[in-house]
Amino acid sequence: MSAWPSDELHPGAYRALVEGAPVVLYIDRPDELSTNLYTSPQIVELLGYSVDEWMHDAELWVRSLHPDDRERVVDTHRVSNVRGERFLSEYRILAKDGREVWLRDEAVPVATEEGRVAYWRGVMVDITAQKHAEERLRASLDELRTMVEQRRELAQLLETAQEEERRRIAADIHDDPIQVMSAVDMRLQLLLDRPERADAHELSELAEELRSAIDRLRNLLFELRPVALDLEGIAPAIRMYLEHAAKETGWAWEVDDRIEEEPSQEARVAFYRIAQEAVANVRKHANATHVGVSLTPMDRGLQLRIADDGEGFDPTRAPVPGHIGLTTVTERAELAGGWCRIASRPGGGTVVECWVPLDPLAEGG
Repeated sequence: MSAWPSDELHPGAYRALVEGAPVVLYIDRPDELSTNLYTSPQIVELLGYSVDEWMHDAELWVRSLHPDDRERVVDTHRVSNVRGERFLSEYRILAKDGREVWLRDEAVPVATEEGRVAYWRGVMVDITAQKHAEERLRASLDELRTMVEQRRELAQLLETAQEEERRRIAADIHDDPIQVMSAVDMRLQLLLDRPERADAHELSELAEELRSAIDRLRNLLFELRPVALDLEGIAPAIRMYLEHAAKETGWAWEVDDRIEEEPSQEARVAFYRIAQEAVANVRKHANATHVGVSLTPMDRGLQLRIADDGEGFDPTRAPVPGHIGLTTVTERAELAGGWCRIASRPGGGTVVECWVPLDPLAEGG
């Protein structure tokens, strides 16, 4: 049974309630310094000051305020005192041992019957954990915004590079095969009008020009998308591209294929485009005599390694205008969720290593 009547709480119950709550309760005078009349003992655990220190040093609270918050909080306190209105502020305070503690401090005026403020009744709540969580969330959101912006910039750069490539291919088609076939068409029209002028030599020339134009169109189609990529896979498509490039460069080449299972169509295309850009860069700028390509499964993704014995370059220097191939390789890899590393030195060849996840949600290796 209860030790006191059910309709009346023992005074000790009130003390247990005040001193057991996970907050600091206080009562202050309505003077300029808010001289303390009572502070609950939780102040010791929260800030390290004894109740006597907190009550008898009238300026301790102001001195303990974080320098960056002091002016704001003191001004809010002053306005609250003058107007007799509720005080509410979140601020940092320095504990006795130097710890930085975030508080939510709220106090309301208790008025006399005459309407003047008799004292302030307040509560201080430790919100340090909440503030730190907010800071971590804010940092994560900032990082996410930065990543989204970087992805947007990468996508824009890639789109620009793709548009440049489309313009180049369109110009190549217009200036070479179409011009050749248009000239052939005009000569054929003349022969149709005057068939008696046709001879084997002229027909042979027309046939050769047509074959040459068809070969150039096939090369352009190969640059756009080799059929082998869809029918046979990444390694065969890269082999065909190296063989195609070797006709122009005369280099020796090899492909070390360690792929055990072909990736999805999306990953296959992304990986091939990276390899194509990297090999094209070697073809255009390296003056290499040998190119080695390896394809290796790694960390739920594929690693591409392209090594050449060409002229090399200083990777710390900005790319020469028009020489943006390796920049595009890096952008493609990062846009696909992977990474690209380039090692080179003048006269020492170049090694390009790229990794792309097979799963778009996979983390980088």
